Amino acid sequence: MSYVIRRVLQSVVVVFGVSIVAFFMLFMTGDPTEIILGDGADHMTVQQIEEFRVKMGFDRPWYIQYASFVGNAVHGDFGYSFTRHQPAFQVITEKMPATIQLASIAFVLSLLISIPLGVLSAVNPHKPIDRISTFVALLGQSIPSFWLSILLMLLFGVKLKWLPISGSGTWQHLVMPAIALAAFPIARNMRLTRSSMLDFMQKDFVRTARAKGISEYRVVTSHVLRNSLLPIVTAIGLEAGFLLGGSVIIETIFGWPGVGREIVQAIGSKDFYVVQAGVITLALIFAVVNLIIDLAYSWIDPRIGFGS
Repeated sequence: MSYVIRRVLQSVVVVFGVSIVAFFMLFMTGDPTEIILGDGADHMTVQQIEEFRVKMGFDRPWYIQYASFVGNAVHGDFGYSFTRHQPAFQVITEKMPATIQLASIAFVLSLLISIPLGVLSAVNPHKPIDRISTFVALLGQSIPSFWLSILLMLLFGVKLKWLPISGSGTWQHLVMPAIALAAFPIARNMRLTRSSMLDFMQKDFVRTARAKGISEYRVVTSHVLRNSLLPIVTAIGLEAGFLLGGSVIIETIFGWPGVGREIVQAIGSKDFYVVQAGVITLALIFAVVNLIIDLAYSWIDPRIGFGS
């Protein structure tokens, strides 16, 4: 319990740091009143602009504004969206299911492909399956996700007309965004699994298990793979945050109605309250996922204590 409390406090500090960046983002490009009003300020009098500044609380010292921002954020109040005409947090929560759906599909896809390929490569080093897998992994890490997205759209959407180019509603809409989002995690996890397993293949306990006559399948799964999971699990934990944050580009390209696309649109329309709500919500999810991963370490390897 003390370990859990300590990790929760660390996560709170991380989210607190993100909240500072999200709050001061509104002040980095100048007067927030002029930023929010935009061209509309040209049609307002000085008195009207000042009344708007007082109404939004921008006339108060920054530390008081930040304290008010944190207090409201704890209760789920991030302000009112000027473009959506509804609470900013409500805008994010309405888009969150679509982002979680896309990230979950990409997450499962990356695990189903990367782990088996990594195991096959480690068991068959320098053989055709290993060379092919390594080439595919290198390709997946080299191609930017936005470029891969365009290639997928041209091939399966424009040329073959198998899949819809953008939008949502059916499972066909999920295929290309999920592949584009999962490409890099597949490549990274495959190479990490391969290298981690190759290190353990030469350990004494593996040779002892083989000498005892234990089947190769059991040696690979119960001895080698189990002991190789720690770095893989760490990467998987970071991958969850990558998929949620990295979906910003993918959602925008494919027109997927998720949080990432909403944040991009909010930036374009200077709806910074929605941006703040989205950034802090994603940071909170990332912190929770990493806390779960940390707690899973002791289950994977009992030698690791919570006090370490």
